[in-house]
Parts: sequence; structure tokens; C-alpha cells
Amino acid sequence: MIFFLDIDGVMVHANPHRQVAQATDGFYVFSRAAVETFNTIFIAEKDQVILSSSHRSRYTIAEWKKIFRDRDIRIDSFTLLEDVVAKVNHRYTRKDEILGQIVHQALQTEEIVIIDDDKSLNELPQALKSRLVLTSPYSGLTEKNLHILKTILNR
Repeated sequence: MIFFLDIDGVMVHANPHRQVAQATDGFYVFSRAAVETFNTIFIAEKDQVILSSSHRSRYTIAEWKKIFRDRDIRIDSFTLLEDVVAKVNHRYTRKDEILGQIVHQALQTEEIVIIDDDKSLNELPQALKSRLVLTSPYSGLTEKNLHILKTILNR
């Protein structure tokens, strides 16, 4: 399975009224609930992550793998969302970015899971929208999202 994974609003809260804790490596501390929920459904040897976060260009793939590993998430197959969207006045949404990647890689709907808090993803075609776990930005990925994930994954 290929997971399009966001950070803000998924692995950490995106509540503007609360500060996000930083780890000694200079990046955010992931929510314990997000880590536990993700580890419940993700199979490191089998699944892949495409990091769709706006933070994706801050680090190399090797550095991202270490950041995730240091937060108790092992990901063997890790890539970054590519910039494949034709930019018109530099305005495009997360929906556009993810759709561009899906087309660019010729991915099949049934091999995709999208975990994000970006509301533009509500405009995905229905087949892809059924593969979306839209988290609350104030809490991120939690056990509340687990039922939806298990249903999508048949796990």
C-alpha cells in the first residue's frame, strides 16, 4: 500500500493556539496517538510512504527516515511527493499535488491511502476520496481514525 502522509495536522497537531514541541533534532515531536495509530496499520516491509507534507523539502530521504525512526516509526520505502503539477501563478492545492503524483506514477486507486488534514482533498474524485482519512488539524491522527484506515486497508 502507498500512503500519502502529511505531518502538520496528522503526526502533530496544527492548533494555532498551542505550540508544537520540538525534538533535539530540531523537528517536531510527533503525537504519541499518531505514532501508535500509524504503527497499528503500517507494515514497514510492505507499505510505502510518499511524504506529502509542505515540510518535505527540508530534509533528504535519509534524514526523514531517521526523523521517523527516532519517533518510533520504521519506514523502509520512503519517497517525497514530487513537484509534477504545472504551476499556474504558483497556485495549486494539496489535491492538485497528490493527483499530479498519482498520474505521474500511474498509481492505481486501490493501492493508495491518503492521510491528511487538508480540506482541498474533499474535492478528490470519489474513488480517491474513499481512500482518504481526513484528520482533524487540532488533534491529528488518532485512534478515532483507525476504523476508517482498517476499512480502507482491509486489515
